[in-house]
Amino acid sequence: MRENESFFRRQLQSLCGLALLSPILRLIPGSAAEQAGRAAWAAPLLALPVLLLYAWALSRLRRSLQEGESLPDFALRVLGARLGRGFLLLLGGWLLLYCAFTLRVGADRFLVTVYPRSAAANFVIPMGLLALLAALGPLKSLLRVARMAEPLLLSVLLVLLLAGLRAADWTELMPLTPADAGLLLRGSWPSLDIAAFGLAAYFFFLPGQPREKGTFRRKAGLLALFPLGLTLLGAAVQGRFGAPLCARLSAPFFALVRNLVFFRSLERVEALVVGLWILPDFLLTGLCLQAAQRCLRLACGYSPQPEERRLDFANGRWLIWLGGLAAIGLGLVLAPEPASLLFWSRRLIPALSLSAALLIPGLLLLGLKRKRL
Repeated sequence: MRENESFFRRQLQSLCGLALLSPILRLIPGSAAEQAGRAAWAAPLLALPVLLLYAWALSRLRRSLQEGESLPDFALRVLGARLGRGFLLLLGGWLLLYCAFTLRVGADRFLVTVYPRSAAANFVIPMGLLALLAALGPLKSLLRVARMAEPLLLSVLLVLLLAGLRAADWTELMPLTPADAGLLLRGSWPSLDIAAFGLAAYFFFLPGQPREKGTFRRKAGLLALFPLGLTLLGAAVQGRFGAPLCARLSAPFFALVRNLVFFRSLERVEALVVGLWILPDFLLTGLCLQAAQRCLRLACGYSPQPEERRLDFANGRWLIWLGGLAAIGLGLVLAPEPASLLFWSRRLIPALSLSAALLIPGLLLLGLKRKRL
């Protein structure tokens, strides 16, 4: 593997990993606690076997890509022009919806934790315009932001995690018995949904190219750290509030930040932490718009190029503006009430996300059946 290819992989891993912090801190452990109760904190561990199988399927699919080919190009080759374009339009529309939802839920986090008297538009519009600016530029701009932000965000998260575990009441977590196996299985779905989205995003942007043998085995060990991290996060938050309260809180992680003992001497420190999490929201929305514009432009018969000028409208680039403005508009009107936003956050969006993630291995099976690999 050439050095620049290896560097691109590491950058893409950083981008996808930091972007996932947005849904992780939204769903863990609140959504799992709603489904698994007391066993929610340990539920992510049960997602690992399915995640490994899914990662293997995506890795196998990538070996079927031609040199320089991406997943949208592969979809057109396997499905044919008409069905492939319909598939890409559907996938692009889903990515715009997910971007709009991320804008809306990011605004709600500010409204709940820091600025309760403000309006969602004050956060949706600026973040949406930043994501649009990122989508107008090359992917490498987002990759650079992710690499620069990674040390800061992971360091802050580690400090908060250790402080939360230190303050946890372990009677809220233990004991677990074999009778909790069913609850653990139900509570693993949010973790599976988050990780599947991240893996799909990673392979979406990774073009076909020669690979070293044993790559999947090395990545499988790295993937195993993901459910372990979610388990520790769930233990820190659930150990502080208990499962029933976690299930009711819209932002349990940020509620934990507000209540950590060593932060009580610092005024409004939760505002600082919430502000830092603008970066994962920006990376996630930018990533979604980047993927959506590629799907939509290919579906409309255009061919996106690696290097394009930001303000150039040629080659279907007007679709980037249209998609970005559509995501902002949806973010302004989507789920205006807290109850509806909670339904979107814990029911509708995860169901749609998991369904979309399963379409990608479906392409592999269809390609094998049609002998187009």
